Amino acid sequence: MHRGTGLLTRHGLAVLAAAAAVLTGCGPAEPEDDSPAKASASASASASASASASAAHTPRAGAATRDSVEADIVAAIRKAGIDPAVGRSTPVRNGAKRPDMFDWIAVLKAPEAEPARAAAHAELERLGWRRLSERNGVHRYEKGDWSLLSAAMGAEALPSLQEGSSALSFTATKREGDDAP
Repeated sequence: MHRGTGLLTRHGLAVLAAAAAVLTGCGPAEPEDDSPAKASASASASASASASASAAHTPRAGAATRDSVEADIVAAIRKAGIDPAVGRSTPVRNGAKRPDMFDWIAVLKAPEAEPARAAAHAELERLGWRRLSERNGVHRYEKGDWSLLSAAMGAEALPSLQEGSSALSFTATKREGDDAP
């Protein structure tokens, strides 16, 4: 899963920065997605995901809200057998819930992280998230006007972790310019 000294993509670095920031208490980093295929992928994702979304709190992919995105991620974490309270989230800044972001990160024993992430990914897909790519251990999903990055990183990627530990991270951001309800 990890390549000790391999280069990370910008998305991988964003997840890595978010993980490091949360673990050190500095807050989240916001990943950017400016891929050329975004416009066509977004249109097809809205059409296909709205037909496949099965969760009551997200009836259509285009109707994904910050609260429904949070509910999807928490449901996926629970489906993975992890209590969401084990991790940390930074959805509130200056006392206000951020409407354009939700993230969650936890430190687990290394052998538990990858199976938990795989179970969480299966649940996300069941809830209508469309997997776009996987590169260097960072998985990218899309639902409506939201993008989600997921990663499990060990001590070789995050030196602040103890040996034998892994950080499991989910970061969802609303794409700019998508102000539809």
